[in-house]
Amino acid sequence: MSAIEAISPIERRSAERLRPVPPIRVTVGRGDGSMLDLSRGGMRVRHSVPATRGTEMRVSFEWQKERFVAIAEVLASRVVSIGNSQGSPTMFDTRLRFGQLTPHSRSILERLMTAIHSRELRRWTANMQGWSDETIDAHRENDGSFLRCRLIGQQWKRTWTHDPLEQPSNGFVLPGTIGKLELETLCDTYLHANADERHLIRLMAEEAVREAMPSEEVASSR
Repeated sequence: MSAIEAISPIERRSAERLRPVPPIRVTVGRGDGSMLDLSRGGMRVRHSVPATRGTEMRVSFEWQKERFVAIAEVLASRVVSIGNSQGSPTMFDTRLRFGQLTPHSRSILERLMTAIHSRELRRWTANMQGWSDETIDAHRENDGSFLRCRLIGQQWKRTWTHDPLEQPSNGFVLPGTIGKLELETLCDTYLHANADERHLIRLMAEEAVREAMPSEEVASSR
């Protein structure tokens, strides 16, 4: 079992994780790296300086011309690529847990997480009619035009449907042309969203469904 796998599922779910796109540059100890995901309790970084589980490292990054600084405990670290003779260093993925944050660093962290959330919502709104990834539609097992996703407990149930206009209270319905990566990202964000954010996702999904339906079907539904 790897060090990262040794982290309990409860600990993994204890804080919402967001993925900045593109990754944010981070200083990890005495080396540079990039932030792969972020939560209020810590972050996962890719970097070139070895890190030992249980030790502490100084991490920092700049956001809106302000600097976040924290002392973080190494929860897990593993090699993801081996260096070569051309000068590429060995790279590590490391999970870090923040210690006590100053009010200034806590404020920067909250603002960054809000910005990542907002960026994702804007991207979904812009892309609802043109999913750029390989589509679910190309691999569906029947001729349903829309995909109904319902969150039951902590698990998603996905079924094809011809009746897309009623958005479920525990999920959403989307056009079958949604990309696989987009769907996984949307499901993960919905899982960790609050009630207002889930409502907003359903509203966007409803609009995407209406845009994907023939105009006469939309008119008859009103």
